Amino acid sequence: MESRERRSDRGAAQLSRYRHLTSAAWRQLWRYRTRSLLVMACAALGVTGSIAAVNYASGGRQQVIDQVVRLGTNVIVVSALQDRSSGGRARTGTIATTLRDEDYRTLRREVPAIVRSSALAGSSLRLKAAGLSKVAPVVGCEPDFFRIKHWAIAEGEVFDDAQLRRSARVALLGATVAKDLYGGQSPLGERLFINRVPFEVIGVLAERGQGLDTTNEDAQVYVPLTAAMRRLLNVDHYNALVLEVGSFPAMAGAVRDITELLRDRHRTGTFRPDDFSVLNQQELGNTRVAAAERLGFFVRWIGLSALLVAGVGVLAIAWITVRERTREIGTRRALGATAADIFFQFAFEAMVLATAGALCGLAAGWAVSKLVAARAGLPFVFDGGNAALALAAAILINLAFVSWPARRAARLDPIVALRHA
Repeated sequence: MESRERRSDRGAAQLSRYRHLTSAAWRQLWRYRTRSLLVMACAALGVTGSIAAVNYASGGRQQVIDQVVRLGTNVIVVSALQDRSSGGRARTGTIATTLRDEDYRTLRREVPAIVRSSALAGSSLRLKAAGLSKVAPVVGCEPDFFRIKHWAIAEGEVFDDAQLRRSARVALLGATVAKDLYGGQSPLGERLFINRVPFEVIGVLAERGQGLDTTNEDAQVYVPLTAAMRRLLNVDHYNALVLEVGSFPAMAGAVRDITELLRDRHRTGTFRPDDFSVLNQQELGNTRVAAAERLGFFVRWIGLSALLVAGVGVLAIAWITVRERTREIGTRRALGATAADIFFQFAFEAMVLATAGALCGLAAGWAVSKLVAARAGLPFVFDGGNAALALAAAILINLAFVSWPARRAARLDPIVALRHA
């Protein structure tokens, strides 16, 4: 019974001692406010930099994923390439005319996996409207182009097959073009001159942003394919073919069939390079996602480096603090404070400041991540898991670093401390 009471008394005395040490630590933190703010700033900067860097990489990855979803995973793009072989010499600066209507018809007839398609023909042309003029890409396409792209209409409507057949002079504007030419006013029903040919604006497409191929589709004008070829460009060939396959498992077979058919028609292959390219959007998306993952890996190492640098800053300030308070340490040891008491107080002071700074860095990381995403044109992504990991890593790193000067303070001999103070 007496041993229980004795243990209880010792526990109460120890608790009272730690309360006294904690109170003394708080008084020291308040007394040296500038130094306390410096420690907090070091910890906060490390966490902020780590979180902002990781969120920047996550935003880039999310942008690629959004682009892949927006374009569709079952899309194949066949592009015309210049045939550079002519009498054994290379030709440069010539217009690629290798995709013809016969090729297009053959692909739609011979490749059953294709469920939707659109040929494309376009060029950069002069636009005039509402007293303003600018040069912008004009793309001739078929109505299925917007369904393949999963592209919504902001206002108005998309041209139909009847308008395509009669080469109607109607146009759809990308969001950027509509804003540049008409400002905040609705362009529906307005007249738009394309290379001096009048077109009627029947719709404005929803804002879309940059594609996987770095093309800003919002800065383009879209007209019926036949109108572009006959009324604007006077051509009989296509720049590209956009083909949608019914299912992802059929992609590999469709790419193989398309390549073989075009090689057979164009007589290319073994001894003559292909005058076309077949691009799988999924492969392009996978390549971009893999690049984003590699960037994320390196950025995480950069974030860890920021935490380590911040920890070194906390260590340096704590080390200087121990040197400045040598007299205090010697006096307290001479009055009966144990080495454990000195270690606890110094570690407690440093960890309170480092943890408070890390929490401030968490809040600042959210704000900086949002600012960086807005400036870089990336979707805002706040990775809560990585933020919690950065916070925990910062606390552990700071704990490891502050333990060194705290241990040094605890090991100081009181006589030596008083003599050299």
